[in-house]
Amino acid sequence: MQIQNKIGEGLFGQIHKCLTDEGNIYAIKIYKEECPKKLREKEIKILQSINHTNIQKIVKSDCEYKWFITELMNYDLYSMITKRGSFQQNTIKQILLQLSNGLSYLHQLGYVHRDIKLENVMVSKEPIVKFIDFGLSVYIDSNKLYPRHCGTSTYMAPELNLEDKLIMGEILKKSDVFALGVLIFILYYGCPPFTIAKSTECKFWQTIEQKKWQTFWNYFDKKIIRSDDHFKNLIQNMLEPDHKSRFTIQQVKQHQFLNEEGNLNELQ
Repeated sequence: MQIQNKIGEGLFGQIHKCLTDEGNIYAIKIYKEECPKKLREKEIKILQSINHTNIQKIVKSDCEYKWFITELMNYDLYSMITKRGSFQQNTIKQILLQLSNGLSYLHQLGYVHRDIKLENVMVSKEPIVKFIDFGLSVYIDSNKLYPRHCGTSTYMAPELNLEDKLIMGEILKKSDVFALGVLIFILYYGCPPFTIAKSTECKFWQTIEQKKWQTFWNYFDKKIIRSDDHFKNLIQNMLEPDHKSRFTIQQVKQHQFLNEEGNLNELQ
């Protein structure tokens, strides 16, 4: 196997292109030395246990959990939106549908991703969108508590920013939905809906927390010409501050916004 140029870097490791002895080109994640073996083993075993169109597929791994090989993807959503700005509505619908299918599959198996963000969604050549980076993911035991403060701050649901260090595992599924709502909002408007949830210094989060949605939308609708009531209703339910009232991923899939078929022609 020949390790080639670096194409990405995350919290726990670096991503390189690699050429196998059979002449196939893949991506290889090489863990950093400071990454604990327990975390390396967890991520690899999660990837080995799942198989879904909208989740990056693992091909091979090291028996000592120092690296693993996956299918090679083209680019991530963060790099795309940084270069070109917001997406067309048909594109957003199809991205949300595919990611909802992938997340629903994970939740049904009992997993939560815990770090959904633009950088962790990649696009294949077909194109198909896929979740990557399961370094923070866990299998949920409904009777166990899990570390609360986990993920990327600008995507973290308000329940993850409370002072208590632990949280019930089942709530984390709703935290994934919240993060996905932030991601989809950014694709639609080209900017995030707030800085940090629970922050008293962010006026946008305050309008969400106080359910002053008309004030919220009045500001962001200045940024784009289009305006879709179904989209707004979906976002309000995905970014609902109270996790008990927030949508599940199944409710997202059944929402009116996704009733009309989208496409990924814009990404080709």
